[in-house]
Amino acid sequence: MSGIDAVKKVVETETQARRIVDEAATKAQKVISETREQAERIRQEAVASAQGRREGILREAKEKAEAEARQSDQETERILDTYRKLSEERKAAAVSKAVALILNG
Repeated sequence: MSGIDAVKKVVETETQARRIVDEAATKAQKVISETREQAERIRQEAVASAQGRREGILREAKEKAEAEARQSDQETERILDTYRKLSEERKAAAVSKAVALILNG
């Protein structure tokens, strides 16, 4: 092989090497881009899932608070009824005593 042939072979090899390196860089960029897109999709799915769980937790908390408020209202109403009955009984007893005092007095 002559010197010129050797130089041509070296240039040819360098050209092939450059092409291989360029192709590898292009493929690497494509992989990086696809990976970033996939990571973004996963992140968006995770955020959406977290928001869904958050909304569910808030809904459950609201329902529980409303149920507790209804129960508290019912308890309060029972207590008020008891006090009304006691008040009416005492009022009736007081009226009876007053009438008895007036009639006997």
